Amino acid sequence: MTITGKIVREITEDELGPLHVGRNITEFKWNGTDMYNQRLANGVYIYHVVTNLNGKSLDKYKAQGDNTDNYFTKGYGKMYLMR
Repeated sequence: MTITGKIVREITEDELGPLHVGRNITEFKWNGTDMYNQRLANGVYIYHVVTNLNGKSLDKYKAQGDNTDNYFTKGYGKMYLMR
């Protein structure tokens, strides 16, 4: 979503394909477009990951020695799109 909260794209489980156990790596490659296949402008975007395990929603998952939660604030992360 944009920094003003407008959703530009939702990526579904079907698009992601199978996840690999561990860091949940997938073969999905996002091409920087919105839901209408229009290229997004350079800038800061916010992302939110929603997931579940065995039907139970996961707010946060942290494996021993894993510091990925440092990149999230209240379940949201930010990225800079630059071409």
